[in-house]
Amino acid sequence: MKKLYLYLYLYLSLFLRLSYFIVSKSLIIIALLIIQKSFAVDGSFKSYFSSLKNPNENSADGLVTNTFRSKFTWTANEYYSFYAAYVLSANVQKNQITHSENTQKRDYRAYDLKTDLYPSNSSDASNMTLAQNLDRLFINYSFLGSNNISLGRQPVAFGSSKMVNPTDVLVPFTYQELDKEERIGVDAIRANISISALSMLDAGHVFGDNLNFSKSSTFLRWKLNLFETDISTMFMKFKKNLLIGMDLARNIGDASGWLEAAYVLPKYFDDFSNSGSDNGSDNDSDNDSDKNYFRGTLGMDYKLTPLIYSYLEYHYNSAGTLDTEKYISLALKTAYREGGVSLKGVHYLIPGITYEITPIWKLTGQFLYNIVDSSILNNTFLEHSFAQDVFIDLGTYLPFGKKFQLTQKSEFGDSPKIFYSSIRLYF
Repeated sequence: MKKLYLYLYLYLSLFLRLSYFIVSKSLIIIALLIIQKSFAVDGSFKSYFSSLKNPNENSADGLVTNTFRSKFTWTANEYYSFYAAYVLSANVQKNQITHSENTQKRDYRAYDLKTDLYPSNSSDASNMTLAQNLDRLFINYSFLGSNNISLGRQPVAFGSSKMVNPTDVLVPFTYQELDKEERIGVDAIRANISISALSMLDAGHVFGDNLNFSKSSTFLRWKLNLFETDISTMFMKFKKNLLIGMDLARNIGDASGWLEAAYVLPKYFDDFSNSGSDNGSDNDSDNDSDKNYFRGTLGMDYKLTPLIYSYLEYHYNSAGTLDTEKYISLALKTAYREGGVSLKGVHYLIPGITYEITPIWKLTGQFLYNIVDSSILNNTFLEHSFAQDVFIDLGTYLPFGKKFQLTQKSEFGDSPKIFYSSIRLYF
Protein backbone atom coordinates (compact mmCIF):
# COMPACT_ATOMS: atom_id res chain seq x y z
CA MET A 1 0.00 0.00 0.00
CA LYS A 2 2.86 2.35 0.83
CA LYS A 3 4.41 1.71 -2.59
CA LEU A 4 1.07 2.52 -4.20
CA TYR A 5 0.91 5.83 -2.34
CA LEU A 6 4.52 6.50 -3.29
CA TYR A 7 3.89 5.79 -6.99
CA LEU A 8 0.74 7.90 -6.86
CA TYR A 9 2.67 10.75 -5.23
CA LEU A 10 5.44 10.54 -7.81
CA TYR A 11 2.89 10.37 -10.62
CA LEU A 12 0.95 13.40 -9.35
CA SER A 13 4.17 15.30 -8.69
CA LEU A 14 5.43 14.56 -12.21
CA PHE A 15 2.04 15.40 -13.67
CA LEU A 16 1.85 18.72 -11.83
CA ARG A 17 5.42 19.67 -12.79
CA LEU A 18 4.79 18.71 -16.38
CA SER A 19 1.52 20.64 -16.39
CA TYR A 20 3.23 23.65 -14.83
CA PHE A 21 5.98 23.45 -17.45
CA ILE A 22 3.50 23.20 -20.35
CA VAL A 23 1.20 25.94 -19.04
CA SER A 24 4.05 28.34 -18.19
CA LYS A 25 5.79 27.83 -21.51
CA SER A 26 2.47 28.18 -23.32
CA LEU A 27 1.77 31.45 -21.54
CA ILE A 28 5.25 32.71 -22.42
CA ILE A 29 4.75 31.74 -26.07
CA ILE A 30 1.32 33.39 -26.14
CA ALA A 31 2.73 36.52 -24.47
CA LEU A 32 5.58 36.64 -26.98
CA LEU A 33 3.14 36.28 -29.85
CA ILE A 34 0.98 39.07 -28.44
CA ILE A 35 3.99 41.31 -27.82
CA GLN A 36 5.41 40.59 -31.25
CA LYS A 37 2.12 41.58 -32.81
CA SER A 38 1.54 44.70 -30.69
CA PHE A 39 5.09 45.84 -29.89
CA ALA A 40 7.20 47.63 -32.48
CA VAL A 41 10.74 49.00 -32.33
CA ASP A 42 12.07 51.31 -35.01
CA GLY A 43 14.19 54.41 -35.29
CA SER A 44 16.84 56.24 -37.24
CA PHE A 45 20.50 57.15 -37.39
CA LYS A 46 21.45 60.51 -38.89
CA SER A 47 24.90 61.92 -39.48
CA TYR A 48 25.32 65.58 -40.46
CA PHE A 49 28.53 67.32 -41.46
CA SER A 50 28.25 71.09 -41.72
CA SER A 51 30.72 73.86 -42.47
CA LEU A 52 29.79 77.32 -41.19
CA LYS A 53 31.59 80.48 -42.28
CA ASN A 54 30.74 83.85 -40.76
CA PRO A 55 31.26 86.88 -43.02
CA ASN A 56 33.92 88.45 -40.78
CA GLU A 57 35.99 85.29 -40.32
CA ASN A 58 38.70 83.91 -42.61
CA SER A 59 38.19 80.24 -41.78
CA ALA A 60 35.10 78.06 -41.52
CA ASP A 61 34.00 76.14 -38.44
CA GLY A 62 33.20 72.46 -38.98
CA LEU A 63 30.62 70.47 -37.03
CA VAL A 64 29.75 66.76 -37.16
CA THR A 65 26.47 65.71 -35.53
CA ASN A 66 25.48 62.05 -35.13
CA THR A 67 21.98 61.36 -33.81
CA PHE A 68 20.54 57.98 -32.89
CA ARG A 69 16.81 57.86 -32.26
CA SER A 70 15.06 54.75 -30.97
CA LYS A 71 11.25 54.55 -30.96
CA PHE A 72 9.01 52.09 -29.16
CA THR A 73 5.30 51.50 -29.73
CA TRP A 74 3.07 49.16 -27.78
CA THR A 75 -0.57 48.68 -28.75
CA ALA A 76 -2.17 46.95 -25.79
CA ASN A 77 -5.63 46.71 -27.37
CA GLU A 78 -7.99 48.73 -29.52
CA TYR A 79 -8.20 51.42 -26.83
CA TYR A 80 -4.73 51.87 -25.36
CA SER A 81 -1.36 52.46 -26.98
CA PHE A 82 1.98 53.56 -25.55
CA TYR A 83 4.78 55.50 -27.28
CA ALA A 84 8.36 56.25 -26.28
CA ALA A 85 11.42 57.69 -28.01
CA TYR A 86 14.96 58.25 -26.74
CA VAL A 87 17.63 60.26 -28.56
CA LEU A 88 21.41 60.29 -28.20
CA SER A 89 23.29 63.04 -29.99
CA ALA A 90 27.07 63.36 -30.32
CA ASN A 91 28.62 66.59 -31.64
CA VAL A 92 32.23 67.07 -32.70
CA GLN A 93 33.27 70.63 -33.45
CA LYS A 94 36.49 72.30 -34.53
CA ASN A 95 36.32 74.98 -31.85
CA GLN A 96 35.73 74.08 -28.22
CA ILE A 97 32.18 74.46 -26.91
CA THR A 98 30.99 74.40 -23.32
CA HIS A 99 27.70 72.52 -23.80
CA SER A 100 25.59 70.77 -26.40
CA GLU A 101 23.74 72.97 -28.83
CA ASN A 102 19.97 72.62 -28.44
CA THR A 103 18.31 74.16 -31.47
CA GLN A 104 14.84 73.76 -29.99
CA LYS A 105 13.61 75.10 -26.68
CA ARG A 106 12.57 72.74 -23.91
CA ASP A 107 10.54 75.26 -21.95
CA TYR A 108 7.40 73.13 -21.94
CA ARG A 109 8.61 70.16 -19.92
CA ALA A 110 7.60 69.71 -16.30
CA TYR A 111 10.65 67.59 -15.50
CA ASP A 112 13.45 66.33 -17.70
CA LEU A 113 16.58 64.24 -17.79
CA LYS A 114 19.93 65.93 -17.58
CA THR A 115 20.69 66.92 -21.17
CA ASP A 116 24.48 66.91 -21.23
CA LEU A 117 26.17 63.56 -20.65
CA TYR A 118 29.64 64.76 -21.70
CA PRO A 119 31.13 66.94 -20.52
CA SER A 120 29.05 66.37 -17.39
CA ASN A 121 29.84 69.87 -16.15
CA SER A 122 28.28 72.38 -18.53
CA SER A 123 31.05 74.89 -17.78
CA ASP A 124 33.76 72.56 -19.13
CA ALA A 125 34.90 73.22 -22.68
CA SER A 126 35.35 70.36 -25.13
CA ASN A 127 35.51 69.65 -28.84
CA MET A 128 32.98 66.87 -28.32
CA THR A 129 29.63 66.78 -26.56
CA LEU A 130 27.21 63.94 -25.89
CA ALA A 131 23.58 64.76 -25.12
CA GLN A 132 20.42 62.80 -24.41
CA ASN A 133 16.73 63.55 -24.92
CA LEU A 134 13.75 61.53 -23.70
CA ASP A 135 11.62 62.92 -26.52
CA ARG A 136 8.45 60.79 -26.31
CA LEU A 137 6.77 59.08 -23.39
CA PHE A 138 2.99 59.13 -23.58
CA ILE A 139 -0.08 56.94 -23.52
CA ASN A 140 -3.02 57.35 -25.87
CA TYR A 141 -6.60 56.27 -25.16
CA SER A 142 -8.95 55.98 -28.15
CA PHE A 143 -12.70 55.63 -27.76
CA LEU A 144 -15.91 56.00 -29.74
CA GLY A 145 -14.27 56.10 -33.14
CA SER A 146 -11.96 59.07 -33.68
CA ASN A 147 -12.00 60.42 -30.11
CA ASN A 148 -8.77 60.16 -28.17
CA ILE A 149 -6.96 61.43 -25.08
CA SER A 150 -3.15 61.43 -24.79
CA LEU A 151 -1.07 62.04 -21.68
CA GLY A 152 2.69 62.47 -21.42
CA ARG A 153 5.58 63.76 -23.51
CA GLN A 154 4.31 64.18 -27.06
CA PRO A 155 4.54 66.47 -30.11
CA VAL A 156 2.17 69.46 -30.13
CA ALA A 157 2.19 71.65 -33.23
CA PHE A 158 -0.31 73.79 -35.13
CA GLY A 159 -0.78 75.41 -38.52
CA SER A 160 -1.01 74.49 -42.20
CA SER A 161 1.62 76.91 -43.54
CA LYS A 162 4.79 75.39 -44.95
CA MET A 163 7.59 77.68 -43.78
CA VAL A 164 6.26 80.11 -41.13
CA ASN A 165 3.39 79.07 -38.83
CA PRO A 166 1.97 82.03 -36.85
CA THR A 167 -0.11 79.78 -34.57
CA ASP A 168 2.80 77.43 -33.76
CA VAL A 169 4.46 79.17 -30.80
CA LEU A 170 5.44 76.37 -28.41
CA VAL A 171 8.50 74.76 -30.05
CA PRO A 172 8.63 76.02 -33.65
CA PHE A 173 11.41 75.19 -36.09
CA THR A 174 13.78 77.91 -37.21
CA TYR A 175 14.51 78.30 -40.91
CA GLN A 176 18.14 77.12 -40.70
CA GLU A 177 17.60 73.92 -38.70
CA LEU A 178 18.97 70.94 -40.60
CA ASP A 179 16.80 68.24 -39.04
CA LYS A 180 13.10 69.12 -39.11
CA GLU A 181 11.60 65.63 -39.15
CA GLU A 182 10.63 65.30 -35.50
CA ARG A 183 9.07 68.05 -33.42
CA ILE A 184 10.54 68.13 -29.93
CA GLY A 185 8.24 66.58 -27.36
CA VAL A 186 6.42 68.59 -24.69
CA ASP A 187 4.67 67.41 -21.53
CA ALA A 188 0.94 67.66 -22.16
CA ILE A 189 -2.53 66.25 -21.76
CA ARG A 190 -4.55 66.57 -24.96
CA ALA A 191 -8.05 65.51 -26.04
CA ASN A 192 -9.61 65.34 -29.51
CA ILE A 193 -13.40 65.00 -29.28
CA SER A 194 -15.66 64.67 -32.32
CA ILE A 195 -18.71 66.93 -32.25
CA SER A 196 -20.05 65.78 -35.60
CA ALA A 197 -18.82 64.12 -38.76
CA LEU A 198 -17.24 67.41 -39.89
CA SER A 199 -16.20 69.12 -36.66
CA MET A 200 -13.92 68.38 -33.71
CA LEU A 201 -12.73 70.01 -30.50
CA ASP A 202 -9.01 69.89 -29.74
CA ALA A 203 -8.14 70.93 -26.18
CA GLY A 204 -5.07 70.52 -24.06
CA HIS A 205 -2.73 71.72 -21.35
CA VAL A 206 1.05 71.85 -21.84
CA PHE A 207 3.01 71.78 -18.60
CA GLY A 208 5.80 74.23 -17.93
CA ASP A 209 8.94 73.86 -15.87
CA ASN A 210 8.21 72.27 -12.46
CA LEU A 211 4.47 72.39 -13.25
CA ASN A 212 4.55 76.19 -12.89
CA PHE A 213 1.24 77.44 -14.29
CA SER A 214 2.72 80.79 -15.34
CA LYS A 215 5.18 78.86 -17.54
CA SER A 216 2.55 76.51 -18.97
CA SER A 217 0.18 76.66 -21.93
CA THR A 218 -3.52 75.88 -22.35
CA PHE A 219 -5.32 75.78 -25.69
CA LEU A 220 -8.79 75.22 -27.12
CA ARG A 221 -9.19 74.67 -30.85
CA TRP A 222 -12.33 74.09 -32.90
CA LYS A 223 -11.85 72.36 -36.26
CA LEU A 224 -14.58 71.98 -38.87
CA ASN A 225 -15.09 71.56 -42.60
CA LEU A 226 -17.43 74.09 -44.18
CA PHE A 227 -17.96 74.65 -47.92
CA GLU A 228 -15.09 72.23 -48.64
CA THR A 229 -12.77 74.36 -46.51
CA ASP A 230 -10.90 73.15 -43.42
CA ILE A 231 -11.40 75.84 -40.77
CA SER A 232 -9.69 76.05 -37.41
CA THR A 233 -10.07 78.69 -34.70
CA MET A 234 -7.93 78.68 -31.58
CA PHE A 235 -7.53 80.37 -28.23
CA MET A 236 -4.27 79.74 -26.42
CA LYS A 237 -2.68 80.88 -23.20
CA PHE A 238 1.08 80.39 -23.46
CA LYS A 239 2.97 81.44 -20.36
CA LYS A 240 1.27 84.77 -19.51
CA ASN A 241 0.29 85.62 -23.09
CA LEU A 242 -2.97 85.21 -25.04
CA LEU A 243 -3.08 84.04 -28.67
CA ILE A 244 -6.18 84.17 -30.87
CA GLY A 245 -5.60 82.14 -34.03
CA MET A 246 -7.25 81.10 -37.26
CA ASP A 247 -6.31 78.61 -39.98
CA LEU A 248 -8.05 78.07 -43.34
CA ALA A 249 -7.06 75.48 -45.97
CA ARG A 250 -8.80 74.29 -49.13
CA ASN A 251 -8.30 73.08 -52.68
CA ILE A 252 -8.55 75.69 -55.43
CA GLY A 253 -8.89 73.76 -58.66
CA ASP A 254 -5.69 71.73 -59.04
CA ALA A 255 -3.93 73.90 -56.45
CA SER A 256 -4.15 74.18 -52.66
CA GLY A 257 -4.35 77.37 -50.65
CA TRP A 258 -4.08 78.32 -46.98
CA LEU A 259 -4.37 81.30 -44.67
CA GLU A 260 -2.98 81.13 -41.14
CA ALA A 261 -3.07 84.06 -38.73
CA ALA A 262 -2.49 84.82 -35.04
CA TYR A 263 -3.05 87.89 -32.88
CA VAL A 264 -1.07 87.89 -29.65
CA LEU A 265 -1.62 89.96 -26.50
CA PRO A 266 1.61 89.70 -24.47
CA LYS A 267 1.29 89.55 -20.66
CA TYR A 268 -2.52 89.47 -20.99
CA PHE A 269 -2.81 87.15 -17.99
CA ASP A 270 -0.23 89.09 -15.99
CA ASP A 271 -2.12 92.36 -15.77
CA PHE A 272 -5.59 92.70 -17.32
CA SER A 273 -5.26 96.46 -17.32
CA ASN A 274 -2.84 96.09 -20.26
CA SER A 275 -5.41 94.24 -22.40
CA GLY A 276 -6.41 97.47 -24.11
CA SER A 277 -2.86 98.50 -25.03
CA ASP A 278 -1.54 99.53 -28.44
CA ASN A 279 -2.61 97.07 -31.12
CA GLY A 280 0.85 96.98 -32.67
CA SER A 281 -0.06 98.44 -36.05
CA ASP A 282 2.89 100.86 -35.91
CA ASN A 283 5.97 98.69 -36.18
CA ASP A 284 8.50 101.43 -35.49
CA SER A 285 6.86 103.48 -32.75
CA ASP A 286 8.86 101.89 -29.92
CA ASN A 287 10.44 98.72 -28.66
CA ASP A 288 7.80 98.00 -26.03
CA SER A 289 8.17 94.31 -25.30
CA ASP A 290 4.49 94.04 -24.29
CA LYS A 291 3.00 95.51 -27.48
CA ASN A 292 0.30 93.41 -29.13
CA TYR A 293 1.25 91.98 -32.50
CA PHE A 294 -0.24 90.20 -35.51
CA ARG A 295 1.30 87.54 -37.77
CA GLY A 296 -0.22 86.03 -40.89
CA THR A 297 0.79 83.68 -43.69
CA LEU A 298 -1.03 83.38 -47.02
CA GLY A 299 0.12 80.61 -49.35
CA MET A 300 -0.60 78.36 -52.30
CA ASP A 301 1.04 75.29 -53.82
CA TYR A 302 0.70 73.81 -57.29
CA LYS A 303 2.20 70.93 -59.23
CA LEU A 304 3.47 72.58 -62.42
CA THR A 305 4.22 69.24 -64.06
CA PRO A 306 4.18 65.64 -62.82
CA LEU A 307 7.83 66.19 -61.81
CA ILE A 308 7.81 69.81 -60.55
CA TYR A 309 6.10 70.90 -57.33
CA SER A 310 6.03 74.57 -56.32
CA TYR A 311 4.63 76.80 -53.61
CA LEU A 312 4.59 80.48 -52.64
CA GLU A 313 3.90 82.12 -49.29
CA TYR A 314 3.57 85.72 -48.15
CA HIS A 315 4.24 86.31 -44.46
CA TYR A 316 3.37 89.43 -42.46
CA ASN A 317 5.01 89.99 -39.08
CA SER A 318 3.99 93.08 -37.11
CA ALA A 319 6.31 92.04 -34.28
CA GLY A 320 9.23 92.96 -36.55
CA THR A 321 10.43 96.35 -37.68
CA LEU A 322 10.84 98.32 -40.92
CA ASP A 323 14.05 99.91 -39.60
CA THR A 324 17.09 97.62 -40.02
CA GLU A 325 18.96 99.52 -37.28
CA LYS A 326 16.38 98.27 -34.75
CA TYR A 327 16.83 94.57 -35.58
CA ILE A 328 19.25 94.09 -32.72
CA SER A 329 16.80 95.41 -30.09
CA LEU A 330 13.99 93.02 -31.08
CA ALA A 331 15.41 90.27 -28.85
CA LEU A 332 13.95 92.15 -25.87
CA LYS A 333 10.38 91.74 -27.12
CA THR A 334 8.05 89.12 -25.68
CA ALA A 335 7.36 87.90 -29.24
CA TYR A 336 11.00 86.84 -29.60
CA ARG A 337 11.59 85.67 -26.04
CA GLU A 338 8.40 83.65 -25.61
CA GLY A 339 6.34 83.74 -28.82
CA GLY A 340 8.53 81.67 -31.13
CA VAL A 341 9.17 84.61 -33.50
CA SER A 342 12.57 84.63 -35.21
CA LEU A 343 12.13 86.81 -38.32
CA LYS A 344 13.04 90.46 -37.74
CA GLY A 345 11.34 92.16 -40.68
CA VAL A 346 7.68 92.78 -41.51
CA HIS A 347 7.02 91.62 -45.08
CA TYR A 348 8.32 88.37 -46.61
CA LEU A 349 7.95 86.34 -49.79
CA ILE A 350 8.83 82.64 -49.50
CA PRO A 351 8.87 80.70 -52.79
CA GLY A 352 9.92 77.08 -53.08
CA ILE A 353 10.24 74.46 -55.81
CA THR A 354 11.10 70.75 -55.95
CA TYR A 355 12.16 68.97 -59.13
CA GLU A 356 12.09 65.17 -59.22
CA ILE A 357 15.06 64.52 -61.51
CA THR A 358 14.56 60.76 -61.28
CA PRO A 359 12.61 58.61 -58.79
CA ILE A 360 15.74 58.53 -56.58
CA TRP A 361 17.03 62.11 -57.08
CA LYS A 362 15.24 65.30 -55.95
CA LEU A 363 16.42 68.91 -56.10
CA THR A 364 14.77 71.54 -53.86
CA GLY A 365 15.21 75.29 -53.65
CA GLN A 366 13.66 77.58 -51.02
CA PHE A 367 14.02 81.35 -50.66
CA LEU A 368 13.26 83.52 -47.64
CA TYR A 369 13.04 87.08 -49.03
CA ASN A 370 12.77 90.15 -46.81
CA ILE A 371 10.87 92.55 -49.06
CA VAL A 372 11.81 95.73 -47.15
CA ASP A 373 15.62 95.36 -46.90
CA SER A 374 15.91 93.10 -50.02
CA SER A 375 17.97 90.44 -48.25
CA ILE A 376 17.59 86.74 -49.08
CA LEU A 377 18.38 83.47 -47.32
CA ASN A 378 18.47 80.63 -49.84
CA ASN A 379 18.34 76.93 -48.96
CA THR A 380 19.12 74.55 -51.82
CA PHE A 381 19.57 70.81 -51.31
CA LEU A 382 19.83 67.61 -53.31
CA GLU A 383 18.32 64.39 -51.94
CA HIS A 384 19.34 60.93 -53.13
CA SER A 385 17.51 57.74 -52.19
CA PHE A 386 20.61 55.56 -51.98
CA ALA A 387 18.80 52.39 -50.91
CA GLN A 388 15.64 51.39 -49.15
CA ASP A 389 15.40 53.58 -46.02
CA VAL A 390 18.81 55.16 -46.73
CA PHE A 391 19.05 58.79 -47.92
CA ILE A 392 21.95 61.10 -48.71
CA ASP A 393 21.62 64.92 -48.78
CA LEU A 394 23.84 67.75 -49.97
CA GLY A 395 22.78 71.32 -49.26
CA THR A 396 23.61 74.96 -48.62
CA TYR A 397 22.25 78.00 -46.82
CA LEU A 398 23.47 81.06 -48.69
CA PRO A 399 22.69 84.64 -47.53
CA PHE A 400 22.44 87.67 -49.81
CA GLY A 401 22.10 91.28 -48.64
CA LYS A 402 23.86 94.41 -47.44
CA LYS A 403 26.71 93.85 -44.97
CA PHE A 404 27.11 95.45 -41.55
CA GLN A 405 28.40 99.04 -41.77
CA LEU A 406 28.43 100.68 -38.33
CA THR A 407 24.83 99.43 -38.02
CA GLN A 408 22.96 96.42 -39.38
CA LYS A 409 21.81 97.06 -42.95
CA SER A 410 19.87 93.86 -43.69
CA GLU A 411 18.48 90.82 -41.94
CA PHE A 412 20.34 88.09 -43.82
CA GLY A 413 23.38 89.94 -45.21
CA ASP A 414 25.52 89.03 -42.19
CA SER A 415 24.21 85.49 -41.76
CA PRO A 416 26.78 82.68 -42.01
CA LYS A 417 27.21 80.57 -45.12
CA ILE A 418 26.43 76.94 -44.33
CA PHE A 419 27.37 73.92 -46.43
CA TYR A 420 26.19 70.53 -45.22
CA SER A 421 25.89 66.88 -46.11
CA SER A 422 23.99 64.12 -44.36
CA ILE A 423 23.21 60.44 -44.41
CA ARG A 424 19.95 59.19 -42.91
CA LEU A 425 19.21 55.55 -42.13
CA TYR A 426 15.81 54.30 -40.94
CA PHE A 427 15.04 50.93 -39.43
